Amino acid sequence: MIKRLSIRNYAIIEELEVQFPKGLTIITGETGAGKSILLGALGLIMGERADSKSLFDESKKCVIEATFDVKAYGLKPFFEENDLDYFDECIIRRELSPSGKSRAFVNDTPVTLDILRRLAGALVDLHQQFDTLDIHNVSFQLRMIDALAGNRELLANYSAVYRDFVKTRRKLEELKRLNQQSAQESEFLQFQLDEFEKAALVSGEQDELEAELRRLNHAEDIKRTLSAAWQLIAEGENPVSGQLREMLRSLSEIKKFSPDAAGLYDRLDSAILELDDIGAECERLAEATEFDPERIVEIQQRLDVIYRLQNKHRVATVEELLQIQQDLQQRFEALGDLSAEIGKFEKQLDELALRL
Repeated sequence: MIKRLSIRNYAIIEELEVQFPKGLTIITGETGAGKSILLGALGLIMGERADSKSLFDESKKCVIEATFDVKAYGLKPFFEENDLDYFDECIIRRELSPSGKSRAFVNDTPVTLDILRRLAGALVDLHQQFDTLDIHNVSFQLRMIDALAGNRELLANYSAVYRDFVKTRRKLEELKRLNQQSAQESEFLQFQLDEFEKAALVSGEQDELEAELRRLNHAEDIKRTLSAAWQLIAEGENPVSGQLREMLRSLSEIKKFSPDAAGLYDRLDSAILELDDIGAECERLAEATEFDPERIVEIQQRLDVIYRLQNKHRVATVEELLQIQQDLQQRFEALGDLSAEIGKFEKQLDELALRL
């Protein structure tokens, strides 16, 4: 039941508030007094199309607001369904700006005109000249039959069951969608995990492989340089180690006469030992270094696998790839099969369908 109608800046009305007490309210007046304007304002509350030309002052916005007592209408499910705050007193407001933009509110929550029309349709009946044509409307016929048969309680129970049916059906459809989405995501995650398992990545292997590849690609230069160093130190016609030993023998002859020469002898002896060790290491490394084209191909193929995964996942190290693999595994294990829950809701839906 409407309790109050407030009109501001509409048609010939600058500002007006009408209170509707309990019982019958009759508004009378001469032609042009504004009776139809009140109905026009109420029409805006019911979601009718707004026109900026109807503004009293075209520089200001028009505001129509109505207060309804809705506790006897059983509209709480409607409010819940549309995420609206429910109060026994419902305030509907319609605003029209000078630019022609229109906004509607229910208890200060913005709503679409469709929601506004459906709500107002349950609160207001406007009886006009051609209302007799409603008798041909099936929905109107059913409402009249229910009203005459006193089916209010039966209709309320049926409506409650139907709302549960619709709610359960939506939940079932959502579960089926999620289950299908989960299956698709599971398949994609499994594909990615298979790639990682096939790659069998090892932490630190990229640096080792790249270093080995550089060595193999320059194996001939490395072998030639180390061999030359060994020859210069220990072999050849006049090796450095031989010259230093000859110098050491000379110092041994004078060290007993010169303390400084004795120090030089000890230092040179240590240098010869170090140089002999360097020469032996050069010889060992030169002999161990061989150009191996098959190993080069093997390393390049392995690095190609690593580089491809890094480009795909936009990372730069094997360690980052291993972390991604771990994250994918956790996501894959977290995906569940919703078949059991779907079966439960299908059973509930069948039971509700039988009650309907």
